[in-house]
Amino acid sequence: MIDPVSLTALSMQHDLQRMSVVANNAANALTTGFKREYLVVSGQMDASLAPVTASDPTVTLAPLLRSMTDQHAGVAKQTGGALDIALLGEGYFEIQTANGLAYSRQGNFRLDEFGRLMTQRGDAVMGTSGEIVLMSPNPTIDRTGKIFEDGKQVAQLKIVSFDAGQPLTNIGGGLAISETNAIPHLVSQPRLAQGQLESSNVDSTMEMVRMMETFRHFESSQRVLQAYDEMNDKTLRNLGQF
Repeated sequence: MIDPVSLTALSMQHDLQRMSVVANNAANALTTGFKREYLVVSGQMDASLAPVTASDPTVTLAPLLRSMTDQHAGVAKQTGGALDIALLGEGYFEIQTANGLAYSRQGNFRLDEFGRLMTQRGDAVMGTSGEIVLMSPNPTIDRTGKIFEDGKQVAQLKIVSFDAGQPLTNIGGGLAISETNAIPHLVSQPRLAQGQLESSNVDSTMEMVRMMETFRHFESSQRVLQAYDEMNDKTLRNLGQF
C-alpha cells in the first residue's frame, strides 16, 4: 500500500499539474479558437510510489492524470476580415505543417507571397484538392467553404472531423493532432462564416475559481506533510529519552 507521505506528495503533484493546465487556459482566454483543457484520471497507474515491486499483488497503484480537450465551440465574433473564417459547426480546418498534418479551428488566415492561404504561423491551409492559391486577398467564401474569385469557384476548404472517442492532443499554436493516428473524414455539410472568428471557449471566471481551489488544496496538503514531519520528530525525541 502507499504510505501517507507518498499519497500526500502524489496529491501535491496532481495539484501542480492542475495548476499548469488552468494557467494555460487562463492565458489563452482571448486566443482565437482555443479549446480549454481539463484533467481526468487515466487508465494507467503509477507504481513508482509503492514501497515494493508492482508484481507484488498487495501493491496499491496510484492513478495518473491526463489532459483532455473541451471541444465545445466558442462564440463567433464579427471581424469583417475576408480571410477570417469561423467554423459554426463540427470539424476542423486541415493544416499542413512541417511535421505533417494537423487540425485547427483558428480561422484567422492570410496569404503568403505566392498567394497561398496560410495560418498566422505560416502553415498551409488545405483544400479538398490540396493547397489553396488565391489571386486576391478578398475572395468570397460561402457557408459551406467554397471559395470564389470573380464569381468563379477556385477552391473548397477541407473541413474534417473524427469519430467519437478519437481524442486530439494540442501541440501549441492552435494546432492539434490525433493521439491514435486516426484517419479524419470530410464533414459532409460544414457550416462556416466569412468575416467572423470563433472565440476561445475558456470561461476566465471559472478558471480563476479552479486556480484558487487548487492553490488552497495544495496548501492543505503542505500543512499535512509539515504536521506529519513534526509528529515524527517529536516521536524520535521521546524515544531518545529512553
